[in-house]
Amino acid sequence: MLPQRFGLPIVSIACAALLLAILACTTPGLTVPPTITAVVIEINTTAPQATGVPATPVASAPSPTPMPASPTRPPTALPATPTITAPLILTGTTKLQTNIRNGPGAGYALLASLAPGLSVKLTGRNADKSWWQIEFPASPDVRGWVLAANVNVGAVARIDALPIASAPPLPTRLPVAATAAPASNAAFRADKAELSPGECTTLRWDVDNVEAVFLDSGSGDNPVVGHDTLVVCPDDTFTYTLRVVNKDKSEQRLAYTVKMAGCGGAAIISRFEASADEIKAGSKVLISWVVACAQTVYLKEGSKTRVQVTGRGDEEFQPTRTTNYRLIAMGKDGSRVERDLTVQVVP
Repeated sequence: MLPQRFGLPIVSIACAALLLAILACTTPGLTVPPTITAVVIEINTTAPQATGVPATPVASAPSPTPMPASPTRPPTALPATPTITAPLILTGTTKLQTNIRNGPGAGYALLASLAPGLSVKLTGRNADKSWWQIEFPASPDVRGWVLAANVNVGAVARIDALPIASAPPLPTRLPVAATAAPASNAAFRADKAELSPGECTTLRWDVDNVEAVFLDSGSGDNPVVGHDTLVVCPDDTFTYTLRVVNKDKSEQRLAYTVKMAGCGGAAIISRFEASADEIKAGSKVLISWVVACAQTVYLKEGSKTRVQVTGRGDEEFQPTRTTNYRLIAMGKDGSRVERDLTVQVVP
């Protein structure tokens, strides 16, 4: 069988030879060659089979020449990590109302004020340890200064370890021109200058354009406003004093005396009473009194020891049984005046 590749040319030659033979038989005068031999050449395209002929050896690639090993370098020692010491921070507690300033001194600007009992962190100090530097986030440099005397520090032994912190320069203050303070034009008076035993009166005062005003009505100077009144019920002649502090720090005092009429050497009891003559067991009763012109006044409950009281007052009691109350007034001449009342206690 012919290979398929050469099948078409060989068949064509065979067909041509057959056609010539037919024409020779059917066509007159056509001379046909005596013999046409079709030569069929078989071309074998199959790959030749391997024979016993030894194959030509194929040279292998030469092995790479080993390179000399690089010399081993010793490891480079890394620099040691520096040890960072945290800054010393102590804590303290404010002992009283404490101002925070931007420097160690009263001449520095006031930043804020701390209430007593607040905890603060100390980050530094000044050279003589009279001021502590503290953490204060509201400040531009997150630091503030407080007076050391106002802060209680527990770890006293470590105070010297606090760094001495640098302080900002003191602010420059411009000189203030002195101006004369205008007169206060203070007025001080009473509605009634002379009283009978047991009477009261009203003190009045009017003060403008001053620094402060204080009134002494028998218990020392007490701050008051510039325009006000006070009802007083003296038990004897008494002088009231109004102290005025002007803006230039000068002072003036205004005095007003309320006289008690009828006061001689003996004391006068003008009132001594109970809120009820009879109460139920477990209830309370209010005892009130007014005494004038007395040197001393005492109040005694039942068999108990007498107690010194003021010339005018009241006190609440809760007796468990029927009780007698006695008011004793000692005159300036040594005389003695007494008044009694009884409170009945019923079941």
